[in-house]
Amino acid sequence: MNRFRSSLSRLLNLFRSRAQSERELSAELDSHLQLHIDDNLRRGLSPEQARRTAVLQLGGLEQTKERVRDQRSLPLLETLFHDLRYAARMLGRNPGFTAAAVLVLALGIGANTALFSVVNGVLLRPLPYPQPEQLVTLRESKPNFATGSISLPHFLDWQKDNRTFASMAAMRGGRSLVLTGLGDA
Repeated sequence: MNRFRSSLSRLLNLFRSRAQSERELSAELDSHLQLHIDDNLRRGLSPEQARRTAVLQLGGLEQTKERVRDQRSLPLLETLFHDLRYAARMLGRNPGFTAAAVLVLALGIGANTALFSVVNGVLLRPLPYPQPEQLVTLRESKPNFATGSISLPHFLDWQKDNRTFASMAAMRGGRSLVLTGLGDA
């Protein structure tokens, strides 16, 4: 529970006024310093020695303030907020650079998205057939060629005599042909 309270307090301190936090910290350190001075005066030290010893007991006022600031806040988030504000100011001062940076980022993100969509559709997603890992391609070898397309009568014979495959289909490769008659193509 104590850890939760500490985390909640640190988070809420991000939204408090820095001046108010500094005033409260100074007041708290002054009261601690005064308590140490009073203890040292009761021991019989002079006022100057009592103050000096009290400052040494606290470990130095500025060092103690830094330690307390780190314990009361989230330094990483504070630094991030400062950096974001600085970046926004710099981008506002250079609108040409800002426009170029936004354009380059948009083009890069768009190209990355398009490329991923293609890879996802072609390589990562399974084919839209039941049991796509069982698809096969059949080719016919011919005396003058290593492989070639299957003629329609041969395919129809294969399809009729099929006892191995669940079904068969034929397709013709997407080759472009130029037809010429008596004149130009």
